[in-house]
Amino acid sequence: MSTRFDNRSVSTFKKDIKFGTMLEKYFFHKWIEMVGIQDKDWSDNGCGNDGEFIAKGNTAGADYKVYNSPVEVKWVPTAGKFTLKENDLKAYIREGADILFIYNTGSANLRKPKDYDLDRHIQRIEDNSSDICFGIMQNEKVVKLYNEAKQNNLFKPIPYMGNKSGVVLKSKDFHKYFVEREWTTK
Repeated sequence: MSTRFDNRSVSTFKKDIKFGTMLEKYFFHKWIEMVGIQDKDWSDNGCGNDGEFIAKGNTAGADYKVYNSPVEVKWVPTAGKFTLKENDLKAYIREGADILFIYNTGSANLRKPKDYDLDRHIQRIEDNSSDICFGIMQNEKVVKLYNEAKQNNLFKPIPYMGNKSGVVLKSKDFHKYFVEREWTTK
């Protein structure tokens, strides 16, 4: 099995990518509405963000452009930590991308449901929005995180990411890389 699929079958990978892309799109649109970004000030970047499987080609890099700057969207289901793949960080650095994190701080269930029911999942997220925060790691902080992880040998094989090299950033260190903000969409 290709390491691209992170130990998943091709069919599971395709469903996961579709679901994840649609959830990222939901989060991105809620975020731009929440912070007051106008339609003319953002665009898709790269693959089009439709969640369709791309068999060949480069899918690395940021999802969107905001004010013409690349922005990667990461929704993080597990409270207390983020896991970032080393190669993804390299791609964001090359592109000059910022990372928008949307993450669980309590009991919000951001994990992908087994039934892939996006509408029901979004409703659960909205019902628990008080347990969700966001932050933007600007590109210079992405570079800082990458360099610190490299210098301190923090990149390790991540089993739940197909043993790809990655770094785990604990919540106690979030403030070093971005300002934590409440997810207030209502």
